[in-house]
Formats: sequence, C-alpha cells, structure tokens
Amino acid sequence: MAWKSSKLLHLILMYVMLSGITFWLPVTRGLFDGSSYTWSGWMGIGGTGIDGQYWLLLMFTALMTSVVFLGWRGARKPFHWLLMIWFILLVTESGSWFFSPESVHLQGDTLGTDLSLSKVIFPFDVLFLTLSCVWISRDIRSKREPQPPAWNRVNRMLLILFFSILPMQFILLGFFDSNILFDQIGVILTILQWILLNLSFYPWRIRAREIPHIHHNS
Repeated sequence: MAWKSSKLLHLILMYVMLSGITFWLPVTRGLFDGSSYTWSGWMGIGGTGIDGQYWLLLMFTALMTSVVFLGWRGARKPFHWLLMIWFILLVTESGSWFFSPESVHLQGDTLGTDLSLSKVIFPFDVLFLTLSCVWISRDIRSKREPQPPAWNRVNRMLLILFFSILPMQFILLGFFDSNILFDQIGVILTILQWILLNLSFYPWRIRAREIPHIHHNS
C-alpha cells in the first residue's frame, strides 16, 4: 500500500514552508546580490552577502529543506528528530522576541514590508510544536512501514521550473539590484522558487489513463 500523509502532517509542513521564506530569501539574495545585500535574522546573526554568519544561515536552510523533503517523501528517519529540532529553534527565537521589551519587526526594504512579529509568531510556533509532538506520537504508535511515494512527472516538472528560475535570479539580483523594479521581481521570483521546491517534493498522484479495450473478431 502506498504511503499517505495525514492532514495534520500536511498542515505542519505548510507551516514549515511558510516559516522558511524568511530563510530562503536571505540565503538566495546573499548569494546573488553579494556585498550590496545586508541581512539579519536568527539570534542576532547577520552579515553582508555571503559574509558574516552566512554559513549558519545555510545550516538552518539545509535543516528546513530536509524537513519538508523527508516530510513529503514518506516521513522516514530521521524526520521525527529534524522536525522537533526545527520547531524548537523556531520557538526559541520567537520566544526571545515575545519576552523582549523591544518590538521586533520583519522588514523587507525591497517590497516595503514592515511587520511587527514580537507578539504574533511565538503563539503559532508553540502551537505547531505541540501539533508536531501529537503527530509524532501518533506516527510512532501506528508502527507504519515508511515507504516513499513515487517520483512522477509532476515532481520532475516542478523541480525543472525551480531550477529554471536560477538564471533569472542571477541576472535580476546580480546585475540589476540597483533598480527597484527588477529587484522586486527578483524577490518575488525567489519566493515563488521556494514554493516550487516544496511543491516538487509533494506526493502528487497521477491517475492512470484508461486504456481502451480493442475487440478482435475471430
């Protein structure tokens, strides 16, 4: 029997995808924009381009990518551990914002975003950490045999689209970063790219085409 992920796991992975945008953006822009891009984030880490604690940002991005990949592709080991580590990190960071006397904002100069996060994100992170514990407990008790879903043509097409955005990012972010319009297009493409990567991991089902029966007259 093919593995079928639960609706609860779907919800958890969608939240991981949403939380991952704030990591995918600085990783990609740091690579393509270079020294013209300054970023800051988790636990006070920051840098310019790929300098500073960019290596740490890469580690966080590798962790969340591993979580969504393993989650959609059968939730095999070490998915349980990686999922817990990811949400513990999220709760630790957002908890520091929640209990801080200062207001924390998510700022994006390119798209003009300025969102106050200090009192909003922490309850959601705690909720999804709890939901993850519930799902893991259920999954362990079920004693299911992890079986990865088939990698079909929809997955391949989405992954090709993901890679096809790279040249456009290289041009828009690397050579036209001083132009606000092209910079905005590059940021939107980077967000779309992260979504495409997540969708390429999804266990899409393709209905087999009905093969018409040919009757032969004997």
